[in-house]
Amino acid sequence: SYLSVCALRLHSWAARPRLHKAHDGECKLAPVIIVPPKKIHNVTGAQVYLSCEVKAVPTPIITWRKVTESPKGVKLLEELPGDRVNMAVQVRGGPSKHESTGWVLINPLTKEDEGVYQCHANNMVGEAHADGNIKVTEQSKSKKTDFLASDSVF
Repeated sequence: SYLSVCALRLHSWAARPRLHKAHDGECKLAPVIIVPPKKIHNVTGAQVYLSCEVKAVPTPIITWRKVTESPKGVKLLEELPGDRVNMAVQVRGGPSKHESTGWVLINPLTKEDEGVYQCHANNMVGEAHADGNIKVTEQSKSKKTDFLASDSVF
């Protein structure tokens, strides 16, 4: 996309092969994951979140899925938040034009939340996805007890 026909012509003179105008308006672009979800390692009871930034024209729609595997090895995608009371999903536009940012917030984190989470983006041109991973370690009860005992001795 160019801001004007003049800008297109300017770039066309230097380009090999020559550029030409395909149509008026912005170019249609399939979603591209700009910032994929990360790998997270935390303890049970913690609050964690995964985020994902996507750019596309028209602006993409982001959904989140948890990736699991059936006993026969078939990949299953669970739409989030689903029925999970410890999970929230939010999507907003930005930070730039034609970008969307999505989050999955998990609080409190449980051992069942461990696994692969997929940020999925789509628009009328195409789709893209990227995976993040959450590893959960059981918080030891002795550490909780020690903390509470030391906190209450004043």
